[in-house]
Amino acid sequence: MLHSIKLNDQDYEQLLGEALARIPLYTNEWTNFNVSDPGVTILQNLSSFSMLQQSLLDEVTDELRLKLLGLLGFYPSGIRAARLLVAPEDGGGRRLPAHEKLMLGSTCFETRGEVELIPWSIAGVFRNSGSQIRDLTHPLQYATHASVQVFGAKPQAGDALYLILSGALQPGMTLHFHAGVQNENWRNPFDPEQELSFARMRWQYYTADGWKDVVCLDETHGFLLSGGLHVTLGEAVPAVWDGMAVTGCAVRCLLEQAEYDIAPRVLSLVGGLFEVEQRNTHAASFRFAGSSEVHIRSAMTRYENLFVYCRETADGPYFQYTQYAGAGEGRYYLRQDEPDGSITLQFDRQTFGFGPDEGADAICAVCYDLETLHRRHIGTAYGYEDQQIELPELSPLLSEGFSVLAELPMADGQFSYYRIEPNDKRETSLCYEVSASDGALHIKYNGLSGAVQLYLCDAATTTGEGGNLRAGSRLHETPDIYLPDEPPKVFYTAPGRGVGGRSAETPEQLRRRMMDALRRRSSAVSEADYEQAVRTTPGLCIHKVRAVAKEQQNLVRITIKCYTEDDRPQLPACYLEQITQRLEQYRMISTRVELCQPQYVPIDVTAVVHVRRYYENARAEIEEMLRRELDYITSDHTFGETIRFTELYRKLETQPCVDGVYLLTMHPAPGSDAVMQGADIVLGESSLCHLGKLTLEINTSLAH
Repeated sequence: MLHSIKLNDQDYEQLLGEALARIPLYTNEWTNFNVSDPGVTILQNLSSFSMLQQSLLDEVTDELRLKLLGLLGFYPSGIRAARLLVAPEDGGGRRLPAHEKLMLGSTCFETRGEVELIPWSIAGVFRNSGSQIRDLTHPLQYATHASVQVFGAKPQAGDALYLILSGALQPGMTLHFHAGVQNENWRNPFDPEQELSFARMRWQYYTADGWKDVVCLDETHGFLLSGGLHVTLGEAVPAVWDGMAVTGCAVRCLLEQAEYDIAPRVLSLVGGLFEVEQRNTHAASFRFAGSSEVHIRSAMTRYENLFVYCRETADGPYFQYTQYAGAGEGRYYLRQDEPDGSITLQFDRQTFGFGPDEGADAICAVCYDLETLHRRHIGTAYGYEDQQIELPELSPLLSEGFSVLAELPMADGQFSYYRIEPNDKRETSLCYEVSASDGALHIKYNGLSGAVQLYLCDAATTTGEGGNLRAGSRLHETPDIYLPDEPPKVFYTAPGRGVGGRSAETPEQLRRRMMDALRRRSSAVSEADYEQAVRTTPGLCIHKVRAVAKEQQNLVRITIKCYTEDDRPQLPACYLEQITQRLEQYRMISTRVELCQPQYVPIDVTAVVHVRRYYENARAEIEEMLRRELDYITSDHTFGETIRFTELYRKLETQPCVDGVYLLTMHPAPGSDAVMQGADIVLGESSLCHLGKLTLEINTSLAH
């Protein structure tokens, strides 16, 4: 039913023919079946009406589909704006207001709040492991494309990474870094609802009183994934530290516990960044507690489209105020444009007779861009069931932070206003939902009196996942709104990619997700189910998995190989713990699960080969070919496969340097679970092979 409904597939002619054929069953007095007969005309009308009803019954609307999916516990995911870390190419040294727009083509990013671009950067990066200090500055700062093990090959508790920073840092500021990490594609995504940490870190910064702890929002999970590091300094003033070859303000990362499966390898580490969000604000409200003076610092004020509303009594409505023009008493405010681009609004109840209450949000100033100003009135809410107000020019609409102003007439002819956010459940308010996919307001009910005029108060659009830009993107500030053809002067570079952008899920996409979830097993039944459960364990680097069921023992034995930098890795204890916890969610209650470490079996090879005369490096090429063909550890081969003698012989025989193969034998090393089967070798169910002892005799062919 979620996909299609077809209650009746008869067309009009079939319906009419069936009705005419039934007439003799009810009466023998009706004998004229021609179209001129009034009774036949009535049947034609009824058949047409039946077809019309049938088409409505057959139609599955998006609203119906969403309600049916909601009964199954599936709800569409909303749209979400991407976040991006950028650095000013001119070094900064200025202040950006809220809603400052940075552009890449037609894609717009904005500052969420006021940003002070204090010039700072990473002057030095040092690793302290025990008593050994290593300078990592050059490979991390100058894009050498060489990875650096920031905590060494074997990280230990007590190791530290020191970042020496240039610039005048201030207490309380947030330092944004971006780390680019190697081999992050080996790792499964981390589960945000599950705590999994391969290291416990302690971030600190240096002050006159020594090292002080700071709060760090780590998106890299301990330098295992590329992402941002957001370090917020405390109230103490940062001091210059001279403990390394480079002096400056210092931040350090201490390893208090380290159980890494793979030692972190970092390709780049960049500082001096700030965060922007992929959104384009068309209307923005600024709310303040009641005061005689407020300041608005936003790029939206450049459009000069400012509307001011004040609440004069606690919990009362807003009233619109206008700029004073020397007309005596009334609802007025004074405006002053500051040198830094901000605006100051002043209210004087004593002079003008009206002013804002002292409560929260008593003052609401709304700014519109040039295009939205003329369509800020979005429609009338009448209150009938499921009224929809289209906003096609605001699609895809970012539902976060959206709001409207409801205008109600008063008995004295004036208008009062209420700011209303989506899903306001109060009986005396307007309840509506925002649809990001079609850019529309869906009004559930109108608890306000009569028809209500609606105006935009807060509105922004976003491209969703389209904002997840690639690393290295270059953005620029928008030119002056009154000089749009003027070339941009300031550019910004993004060292990492945009993250977090998500488009609104359509009903069809939601239906497909539901079908995938229904097909997905909640319990592991087959060997493939166990392998899939292990392979997708969040946060782990799983390379190979093989599950073997022992039905008589009611046992499933699972062998797992992880990605590590070791040639023949074994599963760390944290892997065994995480995989065991995951399998507890899937295994049948009567089924036992045994996790096995991989076994690595050397294959000894003896070969006598005739090579072509004057062919250089023949021995090296043959050894490399045998090593590659017998490498079941890093290749796509899995556990327990059979090594085919004929395939290896054919590969050796067809090498460009080989003129003929006189002898080729292969045997598993003693003590392994591999067995000979004729000339082939069958590996054990937990075994992978590699080249062991090689005895290679090279003869030069005399056939030429």
